[in-house]
Amino acid sequence: MVTMSDVAKEAGVSRATASYALRGDPRIVPATAERVREAAHRLHYTANLSARSLRSGRNGVIGVAIFELDRPYPSEMGAAMSREAARHGLQVIVQQTSNSKESEISILRKVTSQLCDGMIFSPGNVNDEEIRALSGGKPMVLLDDISPDPVFDSVYTACTEGGEAAVRHLIDIGCEHILVVGGTYEDLADDGKSTGVSARRMLGSLQALEEAGMPIDPGMFLPLAPWDPETARACAHRIVDSGRPVDGVFGMTDTIALGLIRGFADRGIRVPEDVAVIGFDGISEGECFIPSLSTIRTDLDDLARKAMGLLLKRINGDSDGVPVRLTADYKLVVRESTRRQAGH
Repeated sequence: MVTMSDVAKEAGVSRATASYALRGDPRIVPATAERVREAAHRLHYTANLSARSLRSGRNGVIGVAIFELDRPYPSEMGAAMSREAARHGLQVIVQQTSNSKESEISILRKVTSQLCDGMIFSPGNVNDEEIRALSGGKPMVLLDDISPDPVFDSVYTACTEGGEAAVRHLIDIGCEHILVVGGTYEDLADDGKSTGVSARRMLGSLQALEEAGMPIDPGMFLPLAPWDPETARACAHRIVDSGRPVDGVFGMTDTIALGLIRGFADRGIRVPEDVAVIGFDGISEGECFIPSLSTIRTDLDDLARKAMGLLLKRINGDSDGVPVRLTADYKLVVRESTRRQAGH
Protein backbone atom coordinates (compact mmCIF):
# COMPACT_ATOMS: atom_id res chain seq x y z
CA MET A 1 0.00 0.00 0.00
CA VAL A 2 1.29 3.47 -0.94
CA THR A 3 1.89 5.61 2.14
CA MET A 4 2.16 9.33 2.80
CA SER A 5 5.92 8.87 3.11
CA ASP A 6 5.99 7.45 -0.43
CA VAL A 7 4.13 10.48 -1.73
CA ALA A 8 6.48 12.83 0.12
CA LYS A 9 9.55 11.10 -1.33
CA GLU A 10 8.10 11.20 -4.85
CA ALA A 11 7.35 14.93 -4.53
CA GLY A 12 10.67 15.74 -2.86
CA VAL A 13 9.12 17.22 0.28
CA SER A 14 8.81 16.26 3.92
CA ARG A 15 6.04 13.94 5.08
CA ALA A 16 4.45 16.81 7.02
CA THR A 17 4.44 19.06 3.94
CA ALA A 18 2.84 16.31 1.86
CA SER A 19 0.19 15.76 4.52
CA TYR A 20 -0.61 19.48 4.79
CA ALA A 21 -0.75 19.83 1.01
CA LEU A 22 -3.21 16.98 0.58
CA ARG A 23 -5.41 18.45 3.31
CA GLY A 24 -5.56 21.74 1.39
CA ASP A 25 -3.68 23.71 4.04
CA PRO A 26 -3.30 27.27 2.65
CA ARG A 27 0.15 27.62 4.26
CA ILE A 28 1.58 25.36 1.56
CA VAL A 29 2.51 27.37 -1.53
CA PRO A 30 0.40 26.44 -4.60
CA ALA A 31 3.31 25.13 -6.66
CA THR A 32 4.37 22.74 -3.89
CA ALA A 33 0.79 21.64 -3.24
CA GLU A 34 0.32 20.89 -6.93
CA ARG A 35 3.56 18.87 -7.02
CA VAL A 36 2.36 16.79 -4.07
CA ARG A 37 -1.04 16.20 -5.65
CA GLU A 38 0.59 15.11 -8.91
CA ALA A 39 2.85 12.72 -6.99
CA ALA A 40 -0.14 11.25 -5.16
CA HIS A 41 -1.95 10.80 -8.45
CA ARG A 42 1.02 9.06 -10.08
CA LEU A 43 1.34 6.67 -7.16
CA HIS A 44 -2.42 6.10 -6.94
CA TYR A 45 -2.34 7.19 -3.31
CA THR A 46 -5.63 6.95 -1.43
CA ALA A 47 -5.89 8.38 2.06
CA ASN A 48 -7.21 6.17 4.82
CA LEU A 49 -10.02 8.43 6.01
CA SER A 50 -10.66 6.52 9.22
CA ALA A 51 -7.03 6.67 10.30
CA ARG A 52 -6.69 10.31 9.30
CA SER A 53 -9.85 11.20 11.19
CA LEU A 54 -8.56 9.55 14.34
CA ARG A 55 -5.25 11.42 14.15
CA SER A 56 -6.50 14.88 13.15
CA GLY A 57 -10.21 14.98 13.91
CA ARG A 58 -10.82 15.47 10.19
CA ASN A 59 -11.67 13.09 7.39
CA GLY A 60 -11.05 15.22 4.30
CA VAL A 61 -14.70 15.25 3.23
CA ILE A 62 -16.66 18.43 2.43
CA GLY A 63 -20.45 18.50 2.22
CA VAL A 64 -22.22 20.42 -0.53
CA ALA A 65 -26.00 20.86 -0.29
CA ILE A 66 -27.88 22.67 -3.07
CA PHE A 67 -31.52 22.96 -4.14
CA GLU A 68 -31.62 20.43 -6.95
CA LEU A 69 -29.34 18.19 -8.95
CA ASP A 70 -31.63 17.40 -11.89
CA ARG A 71 -31.32 20.89 -13.40
CA PRO A 72 -28.27 22.00 -15.41
CA TYR A 73 -27.09 24.96 -13.32
CA PRO A 74 -26.96 23.32 -9.87
CA SER A 75 -25.56 20.16 -11.43
CA GLU A 76 -22.75 22.14 -13.05
CA MET A 77 -22.18 23.95 -9.75
CA GLY A 78 -21.83 20.62 -7.94
CA ALA A 79 -19.27 19.52 -10.52
CA ALA A 80 -17.29 22.74 -10.02
CA MET A 81 -17.28 22.19 -6.25
CA SER A 82 -16.05 18.64 -6.75
CA ARG A 83 -13.21 19.81 -9.02
CA GLU A 84 -12.15 22.45 -6.53
CA ALA A 85 -12.22 20.00 -3.63
CA ALA A 86 -10.07 17.56 -5.59
CA ARG A 87 -7.57 20.34 -6.21
CA HIS A 88 -7.11 20.46 -2.43
CA GLY A 89 -6.94 16.68 -2.06
CA LEU A 90 -10.47 16.54 -0.62
CA GLN A 91 -13.67 14.68 -1.45
CA VAL A 92 -17.22 16.02 -1.55
CA ILE A 93 -20.63 14.62 -0.70
CA VAL A 94 -23.18 16.48 -2.85
CA GLN A 95 -26.75 16.43 -1.56
CA GLN A 96 -30.03 17.74 -2.96
CA THR A 97 -32.29 19.65 -0.57
CA SER A 98 -35.25 19.87 -3.00
CA ASN A 99 -36.01 23.21 -1.31
CA SER A 100 -37.53 21.20 1.53
CA LYS A 101 -37.03 22.14 5.16
CA GLU A 102 -37.17 18.48 6.17
CA SER A 103 -34.38 17.64 3.72
CA GLU A 104 -32.26 20.59 4.84
CA ILE A 105 -32.62 19.57 8.48
CA SER A 106 -31.78 15.94 7.72
CA ILE A 107 -28.67 16.86 5.73
CA LEU A 108 -27.40 19.25 8.38
CA ARG A 109 -28.05 16.82 11.22
CA LYS A 110 -26.91 13.54 9.66
CA VAL A 111 -24.41 14.44 6.94
CA THR A 112 -22.72 17.63 8.04
CA SER A 113 -22.38 17.04 11.76
CA GLN A 114 -21.34 13.38 11.46
CA LEU A 115 -19.46 12.90 8.20
CA CYS A 116 -18.01 16.19 7.01
CA ASP A 117 -15.29 18.58 8.12
CA GLY A 118 -17.50 21.44 6.93
CA MET A 119 -20.25 22.29 4.47
CA ILE A 120 -21.08 24.58 1.57
CA PHE A 121 -24.81 25.04 1.88
CA SER A 122 -27.55 26.77 -0.12
CA PRO A 123 -30.24 27.54 2.48
CA GLY A 124 -33.88 27.93 1.58
CA ASN A 125 -35.94 27.14 4.66
CA VAL A 126 -33.70 27.11 7.73
CA ASN A 127 -32.36 30.19 9.51
CA ASP A 128 -28.86 30.85 10.81
CA GLU A 129 -29.55 29.66 14.33
CA GLU A 130 -31.06 26.41 13.08
CA ILE A 131 -28.06 25.86 10.82
CA ARG A 132 -25.65 26.43 13.70
CA ALA A 133 -27.51 24.04 16.01
CA LEU A 134 -28.11 21.29 13.46
CA SER A 135 -24.59 21.27 12.03
CA GLY A 136 -22.97 20.64 15.40
CA GLY A 137 -20.89 23.80 15.10
CA LYS A 138 -19.03 22.56 12.00
CA PRO A 139 -17.61 25.27 9.68
CA MET A 140 -20.17 26.47 7.16
CA VAL A 141 -20.20 28.64 4.01
CA LEU A 142 -23.56 29.66 2.58
CA LEU A 143 -24.44 30.28 -1.05
CA ASP A 144 -26.57 33.37 -1.72
CA ASP A 145 -27.32 33.84 1.97
CA ILE A 146 -30.51 35.90 2.36
CA SER A 147 -29.85 36.89 5.98
CA PRO A 148 -29.78 40.68 6.50
CA ASP A 149 -27.21 40.22 9.28
CA PRO A 150 -24.94 37.33 8.26
CA VAL A 151 -23.63 34.86 10.79
CA PHE A 152 -21.73 32.66 8.32
CA ASP A 153 -19.34 33.34 5.46
CA SER A 154 -21.20 33.50 2.15
CA VAL A 155 -20.53 33.57 -1.58
CA TYR A 156 -23.09 35.27 -3.81
CA THR A 157 -23.94 35.16 -7.47
CA ALA A 158 -23.88 38.68 -8.93
CA CYS A 159 -27.67 38.93 -8.99
CA THR A 160 -28.06 42.71 -8.90
CA GLU A 161 -25.11 43.46 -11.16
CA GLY A 162 -26.04 40.65 -13.55
CA GLY A 163 -29.71 41.62 -13.71
CA GLU A 164 -28.69 45.16 -14.53
CA ALA A 165 -26.29 43.97 -17.25
CA ALA A 166 -28.97 41.72 -18.79
CA VAL A 167 -31.61 44.44 -19.09
CA ARG A 168 -29.07 47.05 -20.17
CA HIS A 169 -28.09 44.72 -23.01
CA LEU A 170 -31.73 44.48 -24.12
CA ILE A 171 -31.96 48.28 -24.06
CA ASP A 172 -28.70 48.63 -26.00
CA ILE A 173 -30.02 46.51 -28.87
CA GLY A 174 -33.13 48.66 -29.13
CA CYS A 175 -35.75 46.90 -27.00
CA GLU A 176 -38.46 49.28 -25.79
CA HIS A 177 -41.05 46.89 -24.32
CA ILE A 178 -39.18 44.71 -21.83
CA LEU A 179 -40.50 42.00 -19.52
CA VAL A 180 -38.69 40.34 -16.61
CA VAL A 181 -39.86 36.79 -15.88
CA GLY A 182 -39.32 35.08 -12.53
CA GLY A 183 -40.60 37.31 -9.74
CA THR A 184 -43.14 39.94 -8.76
CA TYR A 185 -42.55 43.63 -8.17
CA GLU A 186 -44.06 43.28 -4.69
CA ASP A 187 -41.16 41.03 -3.62
CA LEU A 188 -38.94 44.12 -3.40
CA ALA A 189 -41.08 45.48 -0.55
CA ASP A 190 -41.36 42.15 1.28
CA ASP A 191 -38.75 41.91 4.04
CA GLY A 192 -38.79 38.14 3.77
CA LYS A 193 -38.10 38.15 0.02
CA SER A 194 -36.23 41.39 -0.72
CA THR A 195 -32.80 39.82 -0.16
CA GLY A 196 -33.55 36.72 -2.23
CA VAL A 197 -32.18 35.87 -5.66
CA SER A 198 -35.26 36.92 -7.65
CA ALA A 199 -35.64 40.24 -5.82
CA ARG A 200 -31.98 41.12 -6.30
CA ARG A 201 -32.18 40.31 -10.03
CA MET A 202 -35.30 42.50 -10.25
CA LEU A 203 -33.47 45.29 -8.46
CA GLY A 204 -30.71 45.16 -11.05
CA SER A 205 -33.31 45.23 -13.83
CA LEU A 206 -34.92 48.32 -12.30
CA GLN A 207 -31.56 50.08 -12.08
CA ALA A 208 -30.96 49.52 -15.80
CA LEU A 209 -34.43 50.78 -16.70
CA GLU A 210 -34.08 53.86 -14.48
CA GLU A 211 -30.64 54.65 -15.88
CA ALA A 212 -32.07 54.53 -19.42
CA GLY A 213 -35.00 56.74 -18.43
CA MET A 214 -37.53 54.09 -19.42
CA PRO A 215 -41.00 53.93 -17.83
CA ILE A 216 -41.42 51.33 -15.10
CA ASP A 217 -44.62 49.38 -14.62
CA PRO A 218 -45.02 46.62 -11.98
CA GLY A 219 -46.72 44.60 -14.72
CA MET A 220 -43.33 44.27 -16.45
CA PHE A 221 -42.37 41.71 -13.79
CA LEU A 222 -44.05 38.35 -14.24
CA PRO A 223 -44.07 35.70 -11.48
CA LEU A 224 -43.13 32.14 -12.28
CA ALA A 225 -43.32 29.07 -10.06
CA PRO A 226 -41.61 26.74 -10.30
CA TRP A 227 -38.61 28.01 -12.26
CA ASP A 228 -38.70 25.26 -14.88
CA PRO A 229 -38.90 25.18 -18.69
CA GLU A 230 -42.46 23.84 -18.82
CA THR A 231 -43.83 26.68 -16.70
CA ALA A 232 -41.81 29.23 -18.66
CA ARG A 233 -43.11 27.82 -21.95
CA ALA A 234 -46.69 28.27 -20.75
CA CYS A 235 -45.80 31.81 -19.61
CA ALA A 236 -44.64 32.65 -23.15
CA HIS A 237 -47.96 31.39 -24.50
CA ARG A 238 -49.81 33.73 -22.11
CA ILE A 239 -47.63 36.69 -23.08
CA VAL A 240 -48.34 36.22 -26.79
CA ASP A 241 -52.04 35.44 -26.30
CA SER A 242 -52.49 38.60 -24.22
CA GLY A 243 -51.49 40.76 -27.18
CA ARG A 244 -49.28 42.96 -25.01
CA PRO A 245 -46.36 44.58 -26.85
CA VAL A 246 -43.01 42.97 -26.02
CA ASP A 247 -39.69 43.00 -27.84
CA GLY A 248 -37.27 41.93 -25.09
CA VAL A 249 -37.44 39.46 -22.20
CA PHE A 250 -35.04 38.77 -19.35
CA GLY A 251 -35.58 35.29 -17.88
CA MET A 252 -34.13 35.15 -14.39
CA THR A 253 -32.46 31.80 -15.16
CA ASP A 254 -31.31 30.15 -18.37
CA THR A 255 -33.86 27.39 -17.77
CA ILE A 256 -36.62 30.02 -17.77
CA ALA A 257 -35.20 31.71 -20.87
CA LEU A 258 -35.00 28.45 -22.83
CA GLY A 259 -38.58 27.63 -21.92
CA LEU A 260 -39.68 31.09 -23.06
CA ILE A 261 -37.96 30.67 -26.42
CA ARG A 262 -39.74 27.35 -26.95
CA GLY A 263 -43.07 28.91 -25.97
CA PHE A 264 -42.61 31.85 -28.33
CA ALA A 265 -41.78 29.43 -31.15
CA ASP A 266 -45.04 27.57 -30.44
CA ARG A 267 -46.89 30.81 -31.20
CA GLY A 268 -44.85 31.70 -34.28
CA ILE A 269 -42.82 34.40 -32.53
CA ARG A 270 -39.21 34.52 -33.75
CA VAL A 271 -36.23 35.01 -31.44
CA PRO A 272 -34.45 37.41 -31.75
CA GLU A 273 -36.22 39.04 -34.73
CA ASP A 274 -39.55 39.57 -32.91
CA VAL A 275 -38.47 39.19 -29.29
CA ALA A 276 -34.93 39.17 -27.90
CA VAL A 277 -34.40 36.82 -24.94
CA ILE A 278 -31.57 36.71 -22.40
CA GLY A 279 -31.09 34.42 -19.40
CA PHE A 280 -28.92 34.16 -16.31
CA ASP A 281 -26.53 31.38 -15.15
CA GLY A 282 -24.49 30.31 -18.19
CA ILE A 283 -25.47 26.64 -18.43
CA SER A 284 -23.67 24.68 -21.13
CA GLU A 285 -26.81 23.67 -23.05
CA GLY A 286 -27.60 27.32 -23.77
CA GLU A 287 -24.74 27.42 -26.24
CA CYS A 288 -26.16 24.47 -28.21
CA PHE A 289 -29.80 25.61 -28.24
CA ILE A 290 -31.38 27.07 -31.40
CA PRO A 291 -31.08 30.00 -31.19
CA SER A 292 -28.08 29.91 -28.87
CA LEU A 293 -28.87 31.73 -25.63
CA SER A 294 -27.45 35.06 -24.55
CA THR A 295 -26.86 34.95 -20.81
CA ILE A 296 -25.25 36.37 -17.72
CA ARG A 297 -22.75 33.59 -17.06
CA THR A 298 -21.74 32.97 -13.46
CA ASP A 299 -18.12 31.83 -13.23
CA LEU A 300 -18.77 28.60 -11.35
CA ASP A 301 -15.07 27.81 -10.98
CA ASP A 302 -14.60 31.20 -9.32
CA LEU A 303 -17.64 30.61 -7.10
CA ALA A 304 -16.31 27.18 -6.06
CA ARG A 305 -12.81 28.56 -5.48
CA LYS A 306 -14.10 31.36 -3.25
CA ALA A 307 -16.49 29.11 -1.30
CA MET A 308 -13.89 26.39 -0.75
CA GLY A 309 -11.25 28.95 0.21
CA LEU A 310 -13.49 30.47 2.88
CA LEU A 311 -14.44 27.04 4.21
CA LEU A 312 -10.85 25.81 4.44
CA LYS A 313 -9.86 28.94 6.34
CA ARG A 314 -12.57 28.14 8.88
CA ILE A 315 -11.60 24.48 9.07
CA ASN A 316 -7.93 25.36 9.56
CA GLY A 317 -8.66 28.07 12.13
CA ASP A 318 -7.21 30.83 9.97
CA SER A 319 -10.24 33.13 10.02
CA ASP A 320 -10.75 36.05 12.39
CA GLY A 321 -14.36 35.10 13.06
CA VAL A 322 -15.99 38.00 11.22
CA PRO A 323 -18.40 36.74 8.50
CA VAL A 324 -17.03 37.35 5.00
CA ARG A 325 -19.16 38.07 1.95
CA LEU A 326 -17.73 37.46 -1.52
CA THR A 327 -19.34 37.62 -4.96
CA ALA A 328 -18.56 35.26 -7.83
CA ASP A 329 -17.36 36.75 -11.10
CA TYR A 330 -19.79 36.99 -14.01
CA LYS A 331 -19.77 37.86 -17.70
CA LEU A 332 -22.33 38.98 -20.28
CA VAL A 333 -22.28 36.40 -23.07
CA VAL A 334 -23.99 37.59 -26.27
CA ARG A 335 -25.31 34.86 -28.56
CA GLU A 336 -28.00 34.46 -31.20
CA SER A 337 -31.05 35.04 -28.97
CA THR A 338 -30.23 38.78 -28.75
CA ARG A 339 -27.92 39.21 -31.72
CA ARG A 340 -29.60 41.92 -33.75
CA GLN A 341 -28.95 45.53 -34.63
CA ALA A 342 -30.30 48.36 -32.49
CA GLY A 343 -33.62 49.62 -33.79
CA HIS A 344 -34.50 46.30 -35.45
